[in-house]
Amino acid sequence: MISLIRPVNYVHLEEIRLVYVNPSQYPVPELQPYATRNGSELYYRYYPSAAETAPVIILLHGISEDSKYLYPYAQKVSSTGLAHVYTPDLRGYGPRAARLGDVDYIGQLEDDLADLIPHIKAELSHVKQIVMAGHSAGGGTAIRFAGSRYADLVDSYLLLAPHLGPGNPTERPANGHRKLHMGRVIILSLLDSLGIKGWHGLTAMELYKRPEELHDGMAAKLSFRLLLSRSPMKYRRSLMKLTKPTLVLVGAEDEVFYADRYEPLLGKYTKAQLHIVPGSNHDGLLDNPIAYAHTANWLQSNLLGQSAFSQIANP
Repeated sequence: MISLIRPVNYVHLEEIRLVYVNPSQYPVPELQPYATRNGSELYYRYYPSAAETAPVIILLHGISEDSKYLYPYAQKVSSTGLAHVYTPDLRGYGPRAARLGDVDYIGQLEDDLADLIPHIKAELSHVKQIVMAGHSAGGGTAIRFAGSRYADLVDSYLLLAPHLGPGNPTERPANGHRKLHMGRVIILSLLDSLGIKGWHGLTAMELYKRPEELHDGMAAKLSFRLLLSRSPMKYRRSLMKLTKPTLVLVGAEDEVFYADRYEPLLGKYTKAQLHIVPGSNHDGLLDNPIAYAHTANWLQSNLLGQSAFSQIANP
């Protein structure tokens, strides 16, 4: 079992590009609102598919960025008719966040995503299949969703270089780009185990960015409750909850996680289909034609009829 007092491993949730592109440069769709159960509004970007009956992919962003940086992958898979893609700004992220870097309680992100799904179904009543997807820490959030009471709201999972949980073998050593207040996190974890939650809003992690990397919507500081909401805490138990069709893609040159350690771990606890994408690093996976091809082939074989891709060009 993975103890709550091992949060130091969250410092490995990094989104690094070998050739950096500031997400503010992408021509992303406008933010659109949806209502959540507590009466607040959250926002998403919608990339429509050319194929009306294509499945929906809900694609979740990583630990520090909002949804803008997901543009290359979302635009490619939607414009080729592969899927309708929704990229929500999770609570605590994005230019319209009420409180950057914070949520109200641990697990609120799953509640928010569960509220987004009926909104999508109302907008696209003809869509029958929903894929919960995520990149890096977004993959960890998707795995949390698979272990929640909402798991039956989606049909499959697509995990792009996912963080599998603290203490898992794929984690590389920390690189110093962010500061974890480990003493504070240990104390808050112990208090949480006793049911004491009054200090969950304290900052648990600070993220350091170069001036050229800054843009609106980033979360430069994460509260304890948001940090713990971004990843499964007990990775073995959580991976065993991935009982629905699951595709995992990892770049062979991933600088954040050990790509060669996914196969033995996933093979032991899941029936996920894994592909290591040659020539790709962590964020480069989002703009890689081989990753698109694996996505298309997997969706075709698992969710769609044989004729569903007749209008889609090869990536």
